Amino acid sequence: MFYGRENELRLLKDNYDYHGFKMIVLYGRRRVGKSFMLQHFFGSIDAKTIAFQAVENSTILSIEAFKDTILNVFPSTHEIVLDTWKKCFSYLNDNIKEEKVIICIDEINYIFKSDDTFASQLQDEIDNHLKDKNVLLIVCGSNVSSIEDKILNTNSPLYARRNLSIKLQEFNYLEASDFYPNYSNEDKTIAYAIFGGKGKSLAAINPSLSIKENVIKQILTPGGSLADEIDLLLKDDFRDPTFYKELLYVMSLGNTTFNDISTKMNVESSKVATYLSKLIDSRIIEKKEIPGNNKKNDYRYYIQDNFFSFYFRFVYKKRNILNILVSPEVFYERFVENDLYSYIGLKFENICEQYIIRQSYFGFLDFIPLEYGKYYGKHRNGGTFDIDVFFKNEKKALCGECKFTNAPFTLSDMEELINNSKEVNSEEYEYYVFSKSGVTEKVIEQYPFVKTISLSDLYR
Repeated sequence: MFYGRENELRLLKDNYDYHGFKMIVLYGRRRVGKSFMLQHFFGSIDAKTIAFQAVENSTILSIEAFKDTILNVFPSTHEIVLDTWKKCFSYLNDNIKEEKVIICIDEINYIFKSDDTFASQLQDEIDNHLKDKNVLLIVCGSNVSSIEDKILNTNSPLYARRNLSIKLQEFNYLEASDFYPNYSNEDKTIAYAIFGGKGKSLAAINPSLSIKENVIKQILTPGGSLADEIDLLLKDDFRDPTFYKELLYVMSLGNTTFNDISTKMNVESSKVATYLSKLIDSRIIEKKEIPGNNKKNDYRYYIQDNFFSFYFRFVYKKRNILNILVSPEVFYERFVENDLYSYIGLKFENICEQYIIRQSYFGFLDFIPLEYGKYYGKHRNGGTFDIDVFFKNEKKALCGECKFTNAPFTLSDMEELINNSKEVNSEEYEYYVFSKSGVTEKVIEQYPFVKTISLSDLYR
């Protein structure tokens, strides 16, 4: 079953319908669903398609595989030698006539890795042959930093040849809910907090099973579709992922400042900085400046992928006893179940932020925010505080509190949010309360201007 990606598919179709040459760059993190979307697109059109999937290999073997892919679409009546990129593209040029042809090179970053001249060679083929053909060229890659450097950098030979760049993002919480439409709104929130928004993780969910059953079957049981996912992804990005795993574990416990992370790692801060930078380049973590803060270089570090967060918080440190000393079922009950809702509460904040982003995008807010994120501040009389959801422009600040518990949002909770917001320099304030269990009558009576958002509102 294929879900979502309507905008991206429309862009692909618009460029496919153009008579002449077009080049599209499609990139995004591994397992986000790029290849699956391309397969869906290829199946929806009637065109000769050379879909080449590169792997980590030598240049000689990559050319051999590319040749085989070409000959499957344009077979030769006699023995030919296609042992260079140039010969392969020359053969293509000779065989492409008036009809539309798609050439797709997936995981092109592997070719860049083995042959640093490939970008220049491809530019030469475009300039001298392909630009005069009725061809849609799609290059696709999962190493985002490699794509940005080798293609999207202004110094790249391919920079001016591309007509469109599509950075495929993870599904947001609302899009992800299409994968489990019959779950309750509470379970949709929990599922997103555990499995995240990558296509591979979402496709692993069996919506006829409970969340607990899915976690046990897909994550905790050997052979489950996500059981080895973290190891495979990290090994693909890093030669020795051991230190990266320890770093991600420390971050999964809620350490978001550089000082906290460095202290918990108990190694030189320069080493921590280097490894954090590499995790940022791989788009596994993100570095975010605190909004509404005049202090320079005041950043927080967050794991981007919910599934990574879940794995490192609940599984990583106890993986050696899983399926040896404890069964997947016992592991879930002893090490996951009791602490799950405190973890969901943190991810619920991100869902609520996504909700406001969507409201802003469609013009449902009465102001245009210029910055957003979780706000961290200090009271004038001492003590620290945070505001879960924070959006601001020059005049107005939207302040929101998120509560994913069985207790309603109380009057004291509301008063604390208002007091904290007064520490933010703004002319006007707008308040949102996101609560799984609603708000008390006193909140409604005393603060009728507060917007209360329920789980039903989030999924409407």
